[in-house]
Amino acid sequence: MTHDDAVRPARRFLHVCYCCSDTGPVTQFLVEGLAMRRVMGTPVERSDGAILGLPGEVEGGADFVFDARGPRTSPAVEVQSWIDPPLTGRPVDDPTAVGIQALGVSVPDLPEVTERLGGLGCAVVGTGRSPFGTEWTTLRDATGVTLDLVADATVPEDETRMRHLRITCTDLERSRRWYEGMGFEVLATESLKDAAFLGRADSVDAEAVRLRLPDEAFEAILVQWRAPASHGRHTRDPNHVGLYRAAVGVDDTRASYEALCAAGWTFDRAPMPIELRGTPVPDMWICFLSDPDGVPFELVERPREAFRP
Repeated sequence: MTHDDAVRPARRFLHVCYCCSDTGPVTQFLVEGLAMRRVMGTPVERSDGAILGLPGEVEGGADFVFDARGPRTSPAVEVQSWIDPPLTGRPVDDPTAVGIQALGVSVPDLPEVTERLGGLGCAVVGTGRSPFGTEWTTLRDATGVTLDLVADATVPEDETRMRHLRITCTDLERSRRWYEGMGFEVLATESLKDAAFLGRADSVDAEAVRLRLPDEAFEAILVQWRAPASHGRHTRDPNHVGLYRAAVGVDDTRASYEALCAAGWTFDRAPMPIELRGTPVPDMWICFLSDPDGVPFELVERPREAFRP
């Protein structure tokens, strides 16, 4: 696979998918606990499962929940319910397990937000200073999904900010090249010898890289664990409970697909049209590809003029 600089189609994160059996409790938690707001949703109904690589029809619905900046600036949490097929699996609880680990959120008052989330059923896993120079608390919500809370005094009081998606990988250099080929740029690379902020009390040897897309600040944080070693692969089941996939915006899905294919990239599925019934979002083309460890990404056709600078 080559990475021609002329390809690099991704412009911004659009959403991170949180799979559950019922959107209501998860959406309520994000609204009450993290000061987010539900902006739109799709009804619970049957639809073609081919878009997610499943045969026949599937049944479920989705809520799109944004931070206080709203849908023209903030990425969303796509809270997706699974009825048929039903939800399967359990959320990841080992930071060395390969795949999506956690959703990161910046908060203005770390102790206050941590206490509030504790009252909503969250359990603190680890706390401390991260190698990126930030105070950080890792916790799991009532479902078992991991959240990274990161202190940020620039966030307005009583608000939060979507901050990052933390992903464990098996080969940091290979993954970094893949993400750069998609359009990400490297912000910083750090070694981890103390991972208390992620819930590990033992001595560790790991390396992390922070990356972002050009049009907004939401990051991907890739971590390769060496001792103990990263292990496994991201789940292949789109109905697996927890954080499953992410979407990034491109100017033209079909053109991006053709350019990446010509550069040697492999896709999970070719572009397909999709309608988000019940939302003001116009019909669009999307396609799927996975990073070297099986983390699925959607390329979603959303022009830059749909967002604020």
